[in-house]
Amino acid sequence: MSFLFALIICLFSLSTTCSAAAENNLSVILPFADNNHPPHYLVNDQGAITGGIEADILSAVFSDMEVEFSYIQLKRAAILLQQQQRYSCISPTPQELRGQAGYYESREYLSIYYNRVMVLASSAFTVNSLASLYDKRLLAFLGASKYLGDDYADLVKNNSRQYREFTHLSMAIPMLFLKRVDALVMDKNVFMYHANKQDYDVFHGKDKVLFYDFFPPSRFTLMCKNKALIDHFDAGMKKLRLSGELSRIIERNVNAPR
Repeated sequence: MSFLFALIICLFSLSTTCSAAAENNLSVILPFADNNHPPHYLVNDQGAITGGIEADILSAVFSDMEVEFSYIQLKRAAILLQQQQRYSCISPTPQELRGQAGYYESREYLSIYYNRVMVLASSAFTVNSLASLYDKRLLAFLGASKYLGDDYADLVKNNSRQYREFTHLSMAIPMLFLKRVDALVMDKNVFMYHANKQDYDVFHGKDKVLFYDFFPPSRFTLMCKNKALIDHFDAGMKKLRLSGELSRIIERNVNAPR
């Protein structure tokens, strides 16, 4: 009898330990976290997410937990979040899961992309609006014609010169400075990260760049299967912002050492 009691206590203790360990682990799906999105996501040669703005924010907010990041393509991400218990959260929030029972969306934004039109200050043309670019050679991030609104889609459709969209944005940066394109269209932080890595001084001299703001920010929330996690995230983001730590995380990643 005493042996049976001891066994029950042992099994209960093991179950409690496993439950506590599970509650202390957070597995987040990041569908944008491929190797083409620094400084938002930093990925090593093995495909593991090692840092970046979004990963560092999540690690800071959930500093009392063991946070694991997984890159899963966007089309499969929502399905795996639903089917596999190990995944706790996802960002960006899948549209098809919004409003569904058991899925909770943050009020705070995890990711904000500031898409800009970038031209050399030495360019012979003036940019007053998107229409100013209809006869210019444009290079943009992949999907720009789909995501940047109707005015930009019309610009692309009616563009009389060369228009291309690139996946590997690090390769796109030199094309502006070598004057192989007239303008780039991408997130400002992505541009600044790659320009810094490639030793371009975008604020002075021959490589000075002008940034034109024609697009609203693209904002992405966090979704979790546990409301307590979302409440924790919203509160944590407010603290990061008020303390200035959020700005420091962004600056540290954008201006990473060469």
